[in-house]
Amino acid sequence: MVFSRSKFPWLYLLLAYALAWVFWIPVAFTGQDYQASPVLLSIVLLGVFGPGLAGIILTSREEGRKGSREFWRRVFDFRRIRLKWVGIILLFWPGLSLVALTIHYLAGGRPPTFELIRQMAFQPVSFLGIPILYVIQAGLEELGWRGYMLDRVQAVWKPLGASLIIGLCHAVWHLPLFWVAGTNQNAWGFGLDFWIFIGIVLAGSIYSSWCYNSNHRSTLAVILLHAASNLSLDLFTQPGVERRIYFLLVILGGFAIAVIWALRNRYSPRHSSTSFTAI
Repeated sequence: MVFSRSKFPWLYLLLAYALAWVFWIPVAFTGQDYQASPVLLSIVLLGVFGPGLAGIILTSREEGRKGSREFWRRVFDFRRIRLKWVGIILLFWPGLSLVALTIHYLAGGRPPTFELIRQMAFQPVSFLGIPILYVIQAGLEELGWRGYMLDRVQAVWKPLGASLIIGLCHAVWHLPLFWVAGTNQNAWGFGLDFWIFIGIVLAGSIYSSWCYNSNHRSTLAVILLHAASNLSLDLFTQPGVERRIYFLLVILGGFAIAVIWALRNRYSPRHSSTSFTAI
């Protein structure tokens, strides 16, 4: 599929925001902890469908059956994922968490309690169920941000520029959650943690573009990387200084990839905009 170099996917953004915010904004106005109410919890979860549903609708509208088949092929075809990337997807985020834990402990921090792992130990079925839930949640987002939007933005900008644009759009998508009681965003507020949040979303977008371009435009690879990131965060890091160290490492890693991309663009001008797959 060849995408226009002059058409930015504004309609996608409008639809992705609308399909999420129409659920999240009313919940924010209630002032209630969404986790304390099954109804509010369901409404907030419906908003997570926004980016993926927007991607599915617009792919069908713009590309028809053939485009939709390719869209879903990129979601379910494991063969697109390169073997070395299986290891990166499974080990990169836990490894980063281990580094953050080590730095925190050596600086005098308390040993981690691994509270979620302890809770899961009493419910063995959760060792399968919880990862599946994380994959579903990541998929609902990545069907849109990478499955639909990335190719179209990379037709205009090189991977680094496209990553930063999508990362900023993704960060803005979360904004109503800062007013929804019970969310991580609401707990972070609009101080330093708000800017750290923006930084990790931008860095995460760089990681996702790297993963997508390195695995034959595999949406599945990005979904699994996204799920592994969220799961590692909740399993292996604790709120406070330790988690901020982890976030700093995530941002520094994204910055390192950005520098490599920039240098390769400078010294390899003949490369196409999506050819940076060997990092």
